Amino acid sequence: MNPLQPRVLVIPASNFARNRTIGGGERYALELARALAQRTPTTHALFDTTTSTAQDGALTLQTYSVRHLGDSWVFPGTAETWKAIAQFDVLHLMCFPTRLSETLVVRGRLRGQKIVLTDVGGGGRTLSGYLQKFHRRWDLHRLAHGLAHLSVHAGQFYRDWPQPSTTLFGGVNPKLLGNEAGEPRGYALFVGRLLPHKGILEAIQAVPPSVPFRVVGRPYSPEYFAQLQAAAAGKQVTFITDADDAELARQYAGANVVLQVSLPTPGGQPDKSELLGLVALEGMAGGKPVIVTRTTSLPELVEDGVTGYIVPPRDLAALGTRMEQLVRDPELSRRLGQQARAHVQRRFTWDRVADVTLDFYRRLLSGQAHAARS
Repeated sequence: MNPLQPRVLVIPASNFARNRTIGGGERYALELARALAQRTPTTHALFDTTTSTAQDGALTLQTYSVRHLGDSWVFPGTAETWKAIAQFDVLHLMCFPTRLSETLVVRGRLRGQKIVLTDVGGGGRTLSGYLQKFHRRWDLHRLAHGLAHLSVHAGQFYRDWPQPSTTLFGGVNPKLLGNEAGEPRGYALFVGRLLPHKGILEAIQAVPPSVPFRVVGRPYSPEYFAQLQAAAAGKQVTFITDADDAELARQYAGANVVLQVSLPTPGGQPDKSELLGLVALEGMAGGKPVIVTRTTSLPELVEDGVTGYIVPPRDLAALGTRMEQLVRDPELSRRLGQQARAHVQRRFTWDRVADVTLDFYRRLLSGQAHAARS
């Protein structure tokens, strides 16, 4: 092993090759792996009943074999798969708890591999989940060597875990947004899944009738979508429910302002809905000011009044005022958008994320765990 260039295996949240769900967590894992591959040997892992290997530039895309695709308490990896995975120095698991993450934490420990966990949301039924009914510390994932959090907010859920940790934040795929900011064309833009916690109903209620508002996202509930359409009656709201990457890029390019206005979990419960506000980063990277709510990770990403605005959740008056202000004043939109783009280029790039991640791996491998905590 070369501790300066460790062999790294990155495993995304949705890791079966067939019928994958591709969301922010999956995109995060792939982009991080691509950036890491420019610095150290890196493989992005999926699983299926047949194996395959491909290259994405310097990144190896490997599909490992499993015995079956059905549900079971034990992850159905084959002997060949476990042998292949044993060759890596670092296993970076981008979703837990899962049966795969639980298995690899134990196997990695036994084989002297370093295990790094990143919570991108989600998870499933595991033995640890059962054991925690007896004691909350009986979680096999606590045997991992390090935690790499998406944001400061994401890290607060693991304050009592013993591992060293770091905060990665995230980057933006430059191919999605182009090299230059698009000219503002007089509308506000929402991008995201059309779910209640995303705050889209409140955004539609807040937008003044004179302000064009475009909503890009997939509806998951016919009843909730009907509620959104009813709230949009008499307003200039356009729903785009089938946008591909090219259409999404066009919508970002023409917007005066991009919204990520998620709502906090009711009752003060732990809120993992926005461990990292990817839409806010994408909007700013595209040269657009953003409006976010003061909840979860979102305030960590935006400089209020400089790269956009932070408003209280469910404050319809404040949200509507900011939307109208940025749509009616394209010069303000351009100025804040330029500052937002510079902010992202300075703080939120995949190159920076990969540098922080690789430095964390090296510290763990060299035994400098005390110095790795941040």
